[in-house]
Amino acid sequence: MQDKRQKRKKITIDDMKVPGAALAVKVIDGNLEQALRLFKKKVTDSGLMEEVRARREYLKPSVVKRKLKQQAVRAEWRRNNPNAK
Repeated sequence: MQDKRQKRKKITIDDMKVPGAALAVKVIDGNLEQALRLFKKKVTDSGLMEEVRARREYLKPSVVKRKLKQQAVRAEWRRNNPNAK
């Protein structure tokens, strides 16, 4: 009598890649959760969403510099005040 359990090949990230497409993922064996998790990771690593958000409206270079300076000041303040949120 054969064992009823079937040995399944473990799905790797390389199996889910689509050749020639940077932001595409294959769904293997109906495992949508794993494919979605990999797709989200690829999108965040590529920086695509940040670029889309930045292009929603035009910001003058002086405004961009001012925002970066404000973020740096805020980050420095947080480093110096560990109890602050």
